Amino acid sequence: MKSNKGFTLVEIIVTIGIMALIGIVIANNMTGLLSEQNDEEYESFKKELENSACIYVETDWSLETRNSCKSSNNCTITVDELIKSGLIDEETKDPSTGEAILENSEKYSVTIRWNDGVKTCTIKES
Repeated sequence: MKSNKGFTLVEIIVTIGIMALIGIVIANNMTGLLSEQNDEEYESFKKELENSACIYVETDWSLETRNSCKSSNNCTITVDELIKSGLIDEETKDPSTGEAILENSEKYSVTIRWNDGVKTCTIKES
């Protein structure tokens, strides 16, 4: 009787098909992980701008300016103001574009509002 020392064409094709399927699943999962990481970086970036704006209101605004803003309940702080005050580094990169925030400073501003005496700082994208 003759001994078999190789694989049949069908076995090879099935093996390649299984390996391709595994590769597709792995690639799809990696893409999802990268997307989640980008979303987290962007949320962190936005939170940094909001926190910096809230600090800016308390440290750089006079009491008169704060009271005026409270009465109108709709004040805006630009990224340029945050950079000039030193609360945001001009080298900070916008995760959505990869450019320095100074190059897109007109894209973002932070709205300051008071509700029942509680200050909220919310980023506004244009």
